[in-house]
Amino acid sequence: MGAGNILTLRIKKIAFTKKVKDRIEKNMRELGRDLAADLGVAVSIPFPPASTVGSPPHRRSGDLKNSFKFITKQSFTGVALRVYTDIVYALRLEFGFVGTDKLGRNINQGPRPYWRPTFAKAKIGIRLAR
Repeated sequence: MGAGNILTLRIKKIAFTKKVKDRIEKNMRELGRDLAADLGVAVSIPFPPASTVGSPPHRRSGDLKNSFKFITKQSFTGVALRVYTDIVYALRLEFGFVGTDKLGRNINQGPRPYWRPTFAKAKIGIRLAR
């Protein structure tokens, strides 16, 4: 085998990694938009009546429905997607609450899951962080 028959392939690791991360981030932004929209749909059934334990909460004011956001972030180790809401009662609805709240009210509210079912239907496996 002569010197003219040698094929040398070089991948510039940093440039390649950046392109891969950019593509992954683009796909994750699309997933974030889809998940935020799906969460809004999950909580869009109008009130009354109130939702039952085990079903998604029904929309009263629309604040929760319109609050879902997402952000993507590249780091040295990869790309992350965070889907979130700033509504303070969002976790109480998802997981339920039994006890006394900050205002001194006794609460016995069963869970109205909407995050977990929405993420379970996502195109890829997603872990719910608490």
